[in-house]
This record gives sequence, C-alpha cells and structure tokens, in this order.
Amino acid sequence: AHSSETMSFTCLPAHLTPPPSYRCRTRRNTGVRCAASPFGDAKNKASTSSPSPFGGAAASPFGSGAKTVAADPFASAAGANPKKQSANSSSVNKSATAEYQPWDEVDVFEVPHELRRPNKDAVNEHVKFYGLDALFPKTSGLQTVFNSSADFRTGIRKAMRDDFFIEDQGIGNKANAAIRSLSSSLMVNWKTSRTGYVAFTALFEQHGVSGLDGETFIQTLGALCGEESHGSLIDITGTGRRRERHSWHQDSGLERFTVMLGFPPESNWSGVGVFSHSVKLSHPLRQDGAAGTIIQWEDYASTDVPINTIGRPEYFEGHEVMVYRDSDHIHSAPDETNRESVWRFM
Repeated sequence: AHSSETMSFTCLPAHLTPPPSYRCRTRRNTGVRCAASPFGDAKNKASTSSPSPFGGAAASPFGSGAKTVAADPFASAAGANPKKQSANSSSVNKSATAEYQPWDEVDVFEVPHELRRPNKDAVNEHVKFYGLDALFPKTSGLQTVFNSSADFRTGIRKAMRDDFFIEDQGIGNKANAAIRSLSSSLMVNWKTSRTGYVAFTALFEQHGVSGLDGETFIQTLGALCGEESHGSLIDITGTGRRRERHSWHQDSGLERFTVMLGFPPESNWSGVGVFSHSVKLSHPLRQDGAAGTIIQWEDYASTDVPINTIGRPEYFEGHEVMVYRDSDHIHSAPDETNRESVWRFM
C-alpha cells in the first residue's frame, strides 16, 4: 500500500478547474484546499502549447511594472547558494542515515534509454538553492528574522491567507475558516493579491525587516518559476515528525521550474525533512500521458530508485529556497517529514 494518493482540486468551479498537470499528490488524511476561484483570471492560467517555457512565446506574467529576477534561475551564478552544503557536514551526518548519501555526493540516476523522452539532451544542471539574503540583497534583516523568529514565519503563512484567500460564497463561514486555517494545505493564485499585499508589508514593518514590501517578496519568489508558470502557490502544512514511504513522481513533466520556500520546525534549525526529496535524472522521462499530466515512477518501473541517487536536501540559514525543473527530476515528500510547512510555487 502507498502512503500517498493523487487528488484533483475539486474546490474550483468546473470552468475554472486547473489543467490536468496541476492535480496534487497528498498524504493520507490530508488535503489541499483552495479559495473559491484563485485562477478566475484567464490570463493567469497555464499554457502547455510551447515545448519550452523560455521560448519567448509567453509574455511575462508580471507585466511591465513587475519586480522580477532572471527568468531562468540556472542562467547565471547570481543569487547562488552562498554556503556549500559540505560546510554544514556535521548536521548532515547527524540527520542522514547510513544508507543515504550527503546531498553533494548523491549520484545522478541514469535513466534507461527506453524511458527517456525522445529528442531531449542530457540534463546538465539540477537543483539549485538560494538564501533569502541573496534573493533580496537590498533588504535588511529578512534572512535573520526568518530563521530566528517562529512568530515571523507563522506570520508569513497567515499573511498569505490574508492577502490571497478568496472566500467561497457558496459555503458557510465555518467551512471557509477551515479552508484558510493554518492546519489546511491551502492553494492560492500568487500572481494577484486582492489586498495589494498589505498583510505581508505590515508584517515586515512589524518585525523590522526594512526595504521590502509584500509584492516584491511574493513576485521575486514566483519569478523563479520562469516566464511560463501556472500561478499556483500551495502552503503544504507539516505532518509532524513522522516516517512515510517515498512516492516518486513529477507534477507535470513540463520544462518548468518549481520553487520551494521551507519553513523549519523550530528557530535556528538545520536538517533534512523540510524540502522534498529529489532524484536527479540524467535525461527527462518520457511522457506517456497527456502533456502536463503527473508522471508516476511506479508506472514506469516495478522497483524503487537506487538508494545512492536519493537526495535529501538540508535546510539551514542561507539555504531557504529550493528550485528545480520538474522534467529533470523525480521527487517525493520526505520519508521523514520535519517542518512547519513548505511553500510550493508553480
């Protein structure tokens, strides 16, 4: 039996249901909930017509006045992780079991020829990590307070609900309150805020984070998805310190970037279990279903991936954001979850 299952977003009206690629894999007894219509604006819907998200066909989702970073987060060394994982090797060794390799020593999984996507070159770059100071160089105090204050981290999760959640008028107040609660894995549209990001901006001011407003914070993180993106942001709530079986998959198989912002279980913390576990592929997997639909490893092979290829990214200060191209990896919720939550931008 598997510890995860595939679930469609049924909380949207039928004509606004996200495309097939944005179904969600959830842990048992958990779910992803969204506001009444977070993707009500057609211009924010995903497009799968272009084979490459950086081919120039799609306009920037942020408009001319938006604050963005480079469309391809692998395009240059700017903003790269300022602290190598090996520098934190003591905490890696404490958290990793004997079977797992430290992140920097994980092998690339050589995809069998029959499973490779036709006419695609070998993958030459994989997961990349960013620190908040590197992403927001003109800001003072963000990375420090993010790692030292549980109130601030939880406040960011609350601000996401205050600035993005749209109540469903077809259900009662109690149901809407349950959907937006911090215990719910809530999905919203990060490309537009009904409040103008006032909750985020007020939170930064309250905690002494200078030179940063809510729009810059959200749009900078979202821009790491690249020029083509779905616009979904999910706050995936923690399940406590628990062990579960890996369930390897790709969310869409598209050549698009997924961005994760980790929320550790406590302040001044480092270790594994915040970010998804990841397997670096030598070549993109073939897509047997419709373009953009979930690719499940168990549909391709009867055996699990080799243990020496399983990467367990570590969270530590200066290592808060994880970016990967969905087509070039398979990933899974951690086999041992250890986080308050993790945000996933697509």
